[in-house]
Amino acid sequence: MGLVEHPAGGYAFLPGSAPYSSGVVALAGFELVRATLQRPLPYREGFTVIDRHLAALGRPAQALCAIELRSPRPWSMDGFDAFNAGYRTLLEARAILLDGVNPIARTNVAPAFAPPGEPVLYAFSYSVPADAAPRTFVNAGSGELDGARIIAEGDTSAAGRRAKARYVMAVMAQRLAGLGCQADDITALQLYCAHTPLDYLADTVLAPLGAAAVHAFHWCYSLPPVIGLEFEADMRGIRHELRLMA
Repeated sequence: MGLVEHPAGGYAFLPGSAPYSSGVVALAGFELVRATLQRPLPYREGFTVIDRHLAALGRPAQALCAIELRSPRPWSMDGFDAFNAGYRTLLEARAILLDGVNPIARTNVAPAFAPPGEPVLYAFSYSVPADAAPRTFVNAGSGELDGARIIAEGDTSAAGRRAKARYVMAVMAQRLAGLGCQADDITALQLYCAHTPLDYLADTVLAPLGAAAVHAFHWCYSLPPVIGLEFEADMRGIRHELRLMA
């Protein structure tokens, strides 16, 4: 499916699955801003922080467009589905869904070191009015899951990890194009894996970025949210980022 506008939110989204969209991009007259919590909070409590933050800016709940979560460990598929059902109720309560479709992009990964004891909110993005702003976007996180098939399942050799990364980066490129954005719009790329990406980094991850590779990447020592997955990535193009200390 193509882009769907969310006029109340000030952004458009690429429909994805029930738990999240594939990505979001600001509509004309708006830009996206990202806020990171210095101390991540249990995600339900984190939504209260989001509510207060948006209200202080005079923005509606629908301005929320992307969520970044950290989980204690990768889920079984049934466990992931159960978590997503509870998460979705928070969006429904805020009238964020558009005709029953979830517009919120999301990354949900499990830190491989010092994981939280429960799912927590790490960061979120939202739209604000902005005249003549550059194009801003967020690509949702994606692992090496092609339908029901895991790319190079169980293979953590150099070749297997390269195949996983190649697939995920192709998904990132497809979503970027679907949002009407280009590599020059990228300001940050994040990789989530517990095995080093350094042996395939230049040719598989950075080369597709072209000139945007000057911004390098962040390697988060983490695992994707579902058992069996080994590599995830997301990317964004955002000029204003802030950190919430409280």
